[in-house]
Amino acid sequence: MPFIIGTPIPDNKILVQSVSHIYGIGLSESRMLCKRAGFGDDSRGIHVTSEKGKLLESLVENTDLLVGADLRRFQNDKIRKLYAIMTYRGLRHKKGLPVRGQRTHTNAKKRAHFNINAS
Repeated sequence: MPFIIGTPIPDNKILVQSVSHIYGIGLSESRMLCKRAGFGDDSRGIHVTSEKGKLLESLVENTDLLVGADLRRFQNDKIRKLYAIMTYRGLRHKKGLPVRGQRTHTNAKKRAHFNINAS
């Protein structure tokens, strides 16, 4: 089972879908990367050789997008900055409440782990 940027590529799954499982890469970007690496639309993880895998990984790394752990780190740093400067959004993140103006009267069941005493 090949790995691309720490993400496993299953042998029996279509390659375009597997590459889109890398954090920060969508389906359209995945299609473009696979086409540049020389894979067809029906290629699967079995067809990834070590040379083709290295080529695909270098193509992913050479894009101007943040992917994988770098993207997660960047997003967490942005949220920590909001905490530090005590913005409204930062406080909502910290309390686990919806951040973008959604209502909390009847919804927000998944996001809300209401801790009134959280500071």
